[in-house]
Amino acid sequence: MLTVVNSDVCQETEKLSHQFLNATPFPYIVIDNFLHEDLADELLTQFPDISLMHRSHHYLFTQKHELSFWAKTSDLFSQLHQDLMSDEFREFISQVSGKQVFMDFDYCGELHQGTNGSFLDMHIDFNLHPKHDTWVHELTLLIYLNKNWQDRYGGQLQLQHQETSKIYEVAPIFNRCAIIRCCDEDTFHGYRQLKLPENVTRKSILVNFYREVKPDEAPPRRPTIWATKKVSPLKSFLAKIYNPISTLKHRLFGLTTAGDRHEAEKIRARNQNK
Repeated sequence: MLTVVNSDVCQETEKLSHQFLNATPFPYIVIDNFLHEDLADELLTQFPDISLMHRSHHYLFTQKHELSFWAKTSDLFSQLHQDLMSDEFREFISQVSGKQVFMDFDYCGELHQGTNGSFLDMHIDFNLHPKHDTWVHELTLLIYLNKNWQDRYGGQLQLQHQETSKIYEVAPIFNRCAIIRCCDEDTFHGYRQLKLPENVTRKSILVNFYREVKPDEAPPRRPTIWATKKVSPLKSFLAKIYNPISTLKHRLFGLTTAGDRHEAEKIRARNQNK
């Protein structure tokens, strides 16, 4: 039984699946009132201060702060994590997407937070789980926790097919969920640069869903693909250098998110002492 996710959304599987599979420029859906409103309010109050989150390691292509192992930051975040891991939600998102997908217990995603000037360049996500060569990265689920969000703030999720110049946008308003197919060769996405007043940040929860395939069906591993020539020729060139360096760094030093486990536990202790 779902406790944080609004169970009503799981009653519209057929409708949402039709919207997802027929969306332009590639499969995605937007679901408002995704969480129970009172619990969404509480999650917002428990969202870690940006000073407790590390700067994204994709320095050339984004300016935002992240925190992995977010389920450890409070009991309520843990309950949300359990909802998304549940058989009920896995069945729901699998039916909507048309693929049998699941969430990894540990490496499930991050909390994101951006201040004035923050941006995320257009990109295609990494295609395989960091530790499993047969777990294909199929979907990204985003939950936005931004109250009273104004269009002039920017920060809209941007979606673009590789072969077109048209960009589709989704406003990151409070208690909205976006689910996108994220690692096909034409699924470029990012978010518009933020223009924020003081003391306002863009907050979101990102969750990855995977699909297991047979070893002989697994694609060659590749990192995130940044930009296109149409978006930025310079960054497209830089990405050719950056991606091999980033891949080598991960092989030598491991995942950059590993240290977040301890930080998340410290945040949980702070929440409990409030």
